[in-house]
Amino acid sequence: MKRWTGAVFVVAAWAVVTAHVGSPDVTFDGAAGPYGIRTIVRPPSVVPGLAEVIVRAASDDVDSVSIQPVFWRTGAAGSPSPDKRTRVAGQPRVYTGQLWLMARGSYSVYVHVDGRKGAGTAIVPVDSFATGRLGLSLPLGAILVVLGGLLFAGLVTIVRASSGESLVPPGEAFDPALRKRSNAITAISIPILALAVFGGARWWNSVDADYQRTMFHPPVAIATITGDSAHRTMRLVLRDTAEFRSIFVPVAPDHGKMMHLFLVGGQNMDVFAHLHPVERDSLVFVGEVPWLPAGPYRLFADVMLDNGLTLTATDTVGLPQMLGAVVPSDSDDSWASTSAVALGATGASAPLGGGYSLTMSNSSETIGARTPVDLSCTVRDPTGSVVPLRPYLGMAAHAVVIRDDQSVFVHLHPMGTVSTTAQQVFRARDAGDTTLHGRLKPGSLDARPMTGMPMSGQFTLPYEFPKPGRYRLWVQVKPAQEVLTGVFDVTVR
Repeated sequence: MKRWTGAVFVVAAWAVVTAHVGSPDVTFDGAAGPYGIRTIVRPPSVVPGLAEVIVRAASDDVDSVSIQPVFWRTGAAGSPSPDKRTRVAGQPRVYTGQLWLMARGSYSVYVHVDGRKGAGTAIVPVDSFATGRLGLSLPLGAILVVLGGLLFAGLVTIVRASSGESLVPPGEAFDPALRKRSNAITAISIPILALAVFGGARWWNSVDADYQRTMFHPPVAIATITGDSAHRTMRLVLRDTAEFRSIFVPVAPDHGKMMHLFLVGGQNMDVFAHLHPVERDSLVFVGEVPWLPAGPYRLFADVMLDNGLTLTATDTVGLPQMLGAVVPSDSDDSWASTSAVALGATGASAPLGGGYSLTMSNSSETIGARTPVDLSCTVRDPTGSVVPLRPYLGMAAHAVVIRDDQSVFVHLHPMGTVSTTAQQVFRARDAGDTTLHGRLKPGSLDARPMTGMPMSGQFTLPYEFPKPGRYRLWVQVKPAQEVLTGVFDVTVR
């Protein structure tokens, strides 16, 4: 047997708190009871910190919106009471506000909606981790230095006055001996005060170092490939790099799979695969790599934990030449090698194969960073008619967004960036389907993907691109027996 080993790629601490890389904001497009809503949660980069929440109602029959931060360990019963949000001036359907995320780990924002049709609640899972340090601007730093210098000079002046002039009775002259004593005490006080200042600086640096040690670091994926005439098997080991152990509960199935593994390669990221390795041991995943040309690949491994936490690990791996016809280890594995179509102001149409096509249009002529955008998609058959879709892993579509420098990765669905299984986890937590240690009880989570009812061939992918640049989108749909992939390039201003 011949063995190939992929190069290990250790990921820096991206600004990430969900199963994404470089894209921390959470988007949910769905229902709160009888009301359709779009919710955007912008988590803080420091914890404790304030998260910004924006809720847009789909209709005018909403009277009020409240939001509630729910921590996994406490559940809704042990969380703060919901805070009613205010409407944005001039936009009666939009509500905004902030809420505190006080601890690291798995959170959800519960969006409570009241109106003419009654009440409803939507669960928006959010991962809460410290991913950055708040910087000090140069002007503010200069002001603080000047104020600190004045404060130090004031302390020296106080010492001199308290040991000199303050001891002289009114109307009497300042005795030379007393002046000499005052000057000596002042001279002694200066290094003492300086040591106190430097001691405070060392304490501050120590606190900052402790904070940096508790910042979130994504898990590292270590991939190895073994192959013979009939197999090209990948073994993927996840290693927790966070000092506080971000992976402290087992992996749970999401869309019926223990892992969603994405491989991107080729000279222009023109080769793409969506695979589903199985977990053979704790954090050890194994799966066959089907047809893909040999060469280096970047991989993104999505997992969801038993507490609703979603994480992405990355690595680079070198695939050897395929020695034989490799059978996929999962029937839902899919892959494609095709060029991308540029998404312009009027939209674009990408061929899917088999005569099918996918047309995508954006909600505005120019797509801006940190601005909500609706990517409207329509799947047509060879006759040009809109075709109903078979559910692919419980969704009408799965999409992957990657920036051209690979600093951004997002696994996207028509309902946004959230995990439906993570929503189920919090519902089970509130229903009491957990153990004394907060673990889900067996059978309390139905993570099987929906495979029955057809879905509409027209759907929308809601998203906020985190920064300007060029992005590639792979959109996967299932109009017939096979999963087909449309590829688009998007320029974000």
